[in-house]
Amino acid sequence: MKPKIPSRRRREETLTLKTGAHSVVSCKLNRKKKILSLVTSSPTKKGDLSLLTSSPTKKRVSLRAEFHAWRASLPTALERDTLLTPEWIAESVVQEVERFLKADLPENFAERLAAKAHYLYPRHKHFQKGLNRPGNRGRDNLYMFMRHWTAGWLKREQSALYKKLPWSFGQGQPLPNAALSIFVQGDGKKR
Repeated sequence: MKPKIPSRRRREETLTLKTGAHSVVSCKLNRKKKILSLVTSSPTKKGDLSLLTSSPTKKRVSLRAEFHAWRASLPTALERDTLLTPEWIAESVVQEVERFLKADLPENFAERLAAKAHYLYPRHKHFQKGLNRPGNRGRDNLYMFMRHWTAGWLKREQSALYKKLPWSFGQGQPLPNAALSIFVQGDGKKR
């Protein structure tokens, strides 16, 4: 008796994985329509990547489906929609200010900036639209907003530090590089 060889024309594949003692996951991938459907026997976390990975003997789900499942597993709407991580950008802005002022900002400053971005994103369409721009413009807009918020908070809470910042920083522009702020006159001496 000949073993059955799957035909190459078959457009739908089914992959069944055991994820735990009680749950079984069945993935159907329709190649023509590029659709992935998950059927589970027990409730699972939405977008759990462990459901899509398989052992070497089983067929692997496409990278696109794996990416979409990973993206759906991101914790906040801002991260799911834009793939930006406000915590990293906030930390970068705080380091930029600390390096320029040669002073330490409060411990929770970066956390406050990230929390404000997470709070505003689902509530303000203009903010949401600004972060969903193509290319790097969304990221640049988030940097601009965070610089503006930093300047406002410094003005209210630590006005002595705020007065040392250039006016353009309050408008969202990056701070000048410390190396560029040293002017060299015609005779080559630093002044």
